[in-house]
Amino acid sequence: MIKLVMFDFDGVIDDNYDLHFELSGKKFLDITREEHKKQFDGNVHIEREKLKHRDTGFDFLRHLSNTRKDREIQKNKKEILQALAKDYDLGIVTSCYEFGIKDYLNNNDIQDLFSFLYGYETHKLKTHKFKKVLQEYGLKEDEVIFITDTLGDILEANEIGIKTIALDSGYHERERLEKGNPHKIVSSFEELNETIKNLI
Repeated sequence: MIKLVMFDFDGVIDDNYDLHFELSGKKFLDITREEHKKQFDGNVHIEREKLKHRDTGFDFLRHLSNTRKDREIQKNKKEILQALAKDYDLGIVTSCYEFGIKDYLNNNDIQDLFSFLYGYETHKLKTHKFKKVLQEYGLKEDEVIFITDTLGDILEANEIGIKTIALDSGYHERERLEKGNPHKIVSSFEELNETIKNLI
């Protein structure tokens, strides 16, 4: 039985792929769309190290975080999150800075929907953050689900034995997501509630 639903942030709660790619272009010289997507085939912090010879020194994470206070959540997503929060504990596991995401949550008045936010400040690896969630909330792997939009996230969840629901409307397309063998791939946020219920 699912008791807790974890969400990735970028590409899942906030549809910001184009902004992310634009800022990545300021950090890495001549980065292509494919190179950008490939950063999320594994742990993004490890994958970015492979491009450090093209790093301009631009503080990508801080600039991305600074945009969050001005971004608005889609109305339907807010309503779906509110509905899910009535049946499950919700949390966010992300690779980015927590302070920017807190700005986003507060700006959109959804901060009270989430029991925790674990980002870059907590650890670089999502595997570590998943273990932290299980330990702190006294849950088993089959009592949580992770909602993501990238292959790398699926693979990290697989390492811990946590099921994933992948959104193919985010950073990675369905074909790429399938390589990680997620429990389910959906194309819209509206499908999440029913999909999670069917896991019980």
